[in-house]
Amino acid sequence: MNSTITAGTPQSTAQASPSAASGQPEGKLSPGVIAVNTVSFALAFAAWVMFGPSVRFIAKELGLSLSVATLIKTLPVLVGSCARVPVGILTDRIGARLTFPLMLLASAGGVYMASLSTSVTSLTVMALVIGLAGSTFVVGVQSVSAWTPKAKQGFALGLFGAGNVGTAITTFGLPILLTSLGWRGSFRIYALMLVVTAAGYWLLMRNAPRVGAAPTFGALLAPLKSLRTWRFGLYYMATFGVFMAATLTVTDIYIDGYKVSVRTAGLLATTFTFSASLIRILGGKLSDRLGARLTLRLSLLTVAAALFPISLGLPLAATVTLVLIAGLAMGIGSAATFRYIPDYFPKSVGAVGGAVGALGGLGGFLLPQVGTAMKTAFGSAGVQVIPLAAVALLAVLVQHVTVRRLDRATRETNQTASDLVSMASQVSPSLADQRPVSAGTNAEQRNADRLERISR
Repeated sequence: MNSTITAGTPQSTAQASPSAASGQPEGKLSPGVIAVNTVSFALAFAAWVMFGPSVRFIAKELGLSLSVATLIKTLPVLVGSCARVPVGILTDRIGARLTFPLMLLASAGGVYMASLSTSVTSLTVMALVIGLAGSTFVVGVQSVSAWTPKAKQGFALGLFGAGNVGTAITTFGLPILLTSLGWRGSFRIYALMLVVTAAGYWLLMRNAPRVGAAPTFGALLAPLKSLRTWRFGLYYMATFGVFMAATLTVTDIYIDGYKVSVRTAGLLATTFTFSASLIRILGGKLSDRLGARLTLRLSLLTVAAALFPISLGLPLAATVTLVLIAGLAMGIGSAATFRYIPDYFPKSVGAVGGAVGALGGLGGFLLPQVGTAMKTAFGSAGVQVIPLAAVALLAVLVQHVTVRRLDRATRETNQTASDLVSMASQVSPSLADQRPVSAGTNAEQRNADRLERISR
């Protein structure tokens, strides 16, 4: 009996339906596919950010400076982000069923070896390996997209993106393990968790049926030349990247700025990480209904408006509330950003998703570094949110300028086609009767090509 999870009833090669032949998934959503990918991603994500709560314990034992501790805390985010491009391409080539467990097993090895570390060098190397856990996001995006009908991809990817709740597992659960088992014992528990997850994914999942030959590396890399890909990456940096940076930062703000205990800070941070992760489900649904553009714009504005006041040193209750509001907007905006990708790059979801995810995660690495420098310079924990809010404002500005250019190009396209038809009717009524469609179509095609170039 086949125990692997599939979407609907796969078609055989001889009996493929028209929709299958076109490469579109058939039927309804597959809860099993989404569930396995989401749970696996959540547990991988939990390991990806495990240095956040634990680095204080590690720094105390190994005598790490603040700058070194911050570097180790953010290195997994950097590696997981950069690895998303090659891992996304690999997933498009060999499928998620093999790629996902490989990344989990590599990360498990890194976590276990980190638990044995006695020097900064060995810990830094293992932090790099642990970062591969973050690359599983793009693997899951490819798997969920491949099994999901286009009209429901926003909702499906929103459900999958809720796997960010893995951060809540770590912000809430890891401090409890740390106080009970120490950081070394806690890391070994996480390593075992990743091994079990890898085995479960391999046993339960399989790749979606591929239509036609496997794409070449050249074809997979082609979308990376598009400016649109990198613009989506900026949007993701301003949503997911800011979320990652906040996950690594808010605990320090609560401890250093408000003098709460590690456990209390973890609990307060969990209200943010848990809510921001689950809200991605709603973000996907809103993107399907309202469009990714509007959903993203409102989310980015909310992020900036909520984060900036925190730098002023508000009371704890106000700060927790604003962090929660910002987190909800980050989750919705993250889902909206990834809703763009299957529409614009349906054959390169893994590669493009990898590039976009890489830029998002890069923000999660760089922004805490900038925040730590500002904290040192100004002597205030709250100012660490300023670079996060600034990136959100930058993304809003880029989107606004891009949309204005697209709208202007669209109006010019429509006006040019209308003028050509009008000129034809003035020269010869019979010509207007016989050729307007051709004249208009040619003009529209030329202007559509121009519009496409502008939008890239």
